[in-house]
Amino acid sequence: MTQLFNFPLDVDFAGTYLQANGVEGPGNKMLSGISDRLEIINGAARTTLYGTDRQTNYGYRTEIQLGTFPNSGECWSSVDFMIDPSWTTNNFSGLGSWYPTPDPGEELTVKHVNIGLRLVNRDTLFVNVPAAVLPAVSSTGKTVAIAKIQQGRWHNVTIRVNLQTTAVGWREVYLDRVKIFGEYNVPTAYEDATGPSFKMGPRTLVQDYDKVRMWVRNARQWTGNESFSTVMREAPVSPSRMLRQ
Repeated sequence: MTQLFNFPLDVDFAGTYLQANGVEGPGNKMLSGISDRLEIINGAARTTLYGTDRQTNYGYRTEIQLGTFPNSGECWSSVDFMIDPSWTTNNFSGLGSWYPTPDPGEELTVKHVNIGLRLVNRDTLFVNVPAAVLPAVSSTGKTVAIAKIQQGRWHNVTIRVNLQTTAVGWREVYLDRVKIFGEYNVPTAYEDATGPSFKMGPRTLVQDYDKVRMWVRNARQWTGNESFSTVMREAPVSPSRMLRQ
C-alpha cells in the first residue's frame, strides 16, 4: 500500500493543477489559487463558479486536479466536501470525478469519466459510471447510486476501485462511511497508458445560475490494499441511510 498524494488544501494549492474562468495552470505557480474562484479560506479550498465565467478546457468548471493513478490495480481516493448554502441552481452539476488520461493523439476523444459524482436539487448526489462496458470508449454514462446530502454540512466521499480492463475489476463508493455503490467482476479502466486523474470542484453544462460554490479539504490518494481505518479513519457503517444501490 502506498499513499500517492496528500492535499490538505488548508494553506495553498501546491502540487495540484487549477482550472477556472478560462485560466489554468500548476498550483505550484498559483499557490494562492485563482482570484475569487479557487481560494484557501479558513483552512479549506473554496471553489466558486459564476454564471458569467468563461469556459475552461471546453467546459464551465472551477476544478482542482489532484493526483493521477496508475491504470491497473487497487486505487483509493478520499476527500471532504461541502455544498455551500449559496449554491443557486437545482440543475445538474459535476462535483468530482476520476477523469481518464488521454493517450497521445486522443486529446479530443470524449471518454466518460471512470467514476463521477453529480449533484441535482442541491441535496441529491448521483454516482455515474460509463454506460458502455469498459474498455470500450463511450461519452455517455449511467447512474448507479443516489444518496442525500445536506447543504452547509461537511461530507466525506471515498472511492475504491480495482482498475482493470477485464472482468476482474470492481468499484465502490462510500459516503460518510456508508457504501452507496458496489459493483464487482467488471472491467473498470480504459486502455490508456496512464490511469485517471482525480478532480474536485463544480462543473456545469449550462450557465443557469448566479453562482455555485463548494468547499474541499483533506484530499488523499492511495494505491494497493489499504485499510478502511486508514482511508476513512474508521470502519464502514451499515448502509441503513442508503436510498438505492
